[in-house]
Amino acid sequence: MDVSVENTGAIGRKMTVKIPAADLDQNIQSRLSTLAKTVKLPGFRPGKVPLKVVEARYSEQVLHEAAEELISSSYHDAVVQESVETAGPPSIEPKTMTRGEDLEYVATFEVFPQIPRTDIAGTSIVRKSCQPEEGDVTRTIETLRKRRTIWEADESAAKEGDRLLIDFKGTVNGEPFEGGEAENYPVILGGSTLLPEFEEQLTDLKTGDQGTVDLTFPEDYPNEELAGQPAKFSVDVREVAKPKLPEIDEDFIKSFGVEEGTDQAFRNQILENLEKECSQKIRSDTHEAVMEALLLGNDFEVPEALIREETERAVMAARAQMQQQGLPADTPVDPEQFRNSAERRVRLGLVMHTIVKQREIKPDDNAVRQRLEDMASSYDDPQQFIKWYSEDRSRLSQVEAAVVEDHVVEALLTDADVTDSEVSFEDLMNPTVPDTMQS
Repeated sequence: MDVSVENTGAIGRKMTVKIPAADLDQNIQSRLSTLAKTVKLPGFRPGKVPLKVVEARYSEQVLHEAAEELISSSYHDAVVQESVETAGPPSIEPKTMTRGEDLEYVATFEVFPQIPRTDIAGTSIVRKSCQPEEGDVTRTIETLRKRRTIWEADESAAKEGDRLLIDFKGTVNGEPFEGGEAENYPVILGGSTLLPEFEEQLTDLKTGDQGTVDLTFPEDYPNEELAGQPAKFSVDVREVAKPKLPEIDEDFIKSFGVEEGTDQAFRNQILENLEKECSQKIRSDTHEAVMEALLLGNDFEVPEALIREETERAVMAARAQMQQQGLPADTPVDPEQFRNSAERRVRLGLVMHTIVKQREIKPDDNAVRQRLEDMASSYDDPQQFIKWYSEDRSRLSQVEAAVVEDHVVEALLTDADVTDSEVSFEDLMNPTVPDTMQS
């Protein structure tokens, strides 16, 4: 087998392969012999068809089958022989495929790129720390109470914070439009359930009132057919209800799984949960800062095949989500909207793969176990969750990959200029601007 490889770009390769005519002929003869034993032709008994008759009838078919098999097997051998690490499947173009001549084909493919930088030395990283306080616990309890709001029907006019149940029918240019009609629709005034312009015109309405809402859809409205269009809605108010928050009593506390039912036990449980949230958010923010630092100025060409594969996975995930929302399976999805994020994930994956290989980073068993225990802590039966993950190699490998990423982040931070910063729980969870990485 004759092999030559030509560079067509930073990661593009064109490989020409020649297979001796004798190898092609041997494969063809083997196939014809096998075919002669099984083929059925008029005037001949099964297995008694002369080889020359079989060859005359099936020579073209057998030639293509033999060439296809030799191309497939020789491509793999040629890649190994030339020590080429391909990134995705090749495009194969046969050049000569004639019996009695060498079989020649050209394989065009991409290889994995060389990664210019695999550290973040000199980059300033802000690593946050946080300790939830009693005020954070109190605010969390108030949030839990609001989620359990009891709505009491009232005859007074609707104000901000009240809930209305309404029927509405909308038209644009006098014509109804898809999604413009609903019955018994709940709206909390000030809750941004509907467009602000719509909610404003519901203020002061009472149970049984009928009214008309006039508005103009925003220019950036997701439905392009409605964007910028004036609309008119007829509205019937079925009910106006005032919010009533539940008391923090034993029943309320026990409904959150705190069996003691005491205020102190409840606050202790919430504080523990907030501390876990802090830890997870800090790890996530630090991880993201390190990833951004790795990509910053780290320019290299990304194999198109890998971007295409990652984009296809994103499209499949989007379709699955649409089906869960009740949308048709054939709803159009534009792959281009996922391309940039797909390229970023591939780019990061290539950098991370190189770092793991260079530094020989492997998942630590204790760290994997700890990660599983952290994941399982929010389930009723943590041990069953851990067992479910541990028994399946593919599931466990996902946890191991996450642990390896953590090890990579820890290793890279040793080279960076790290500044620790204490922040409040609210600032950690709701940052106004990203500030974990500074150039």
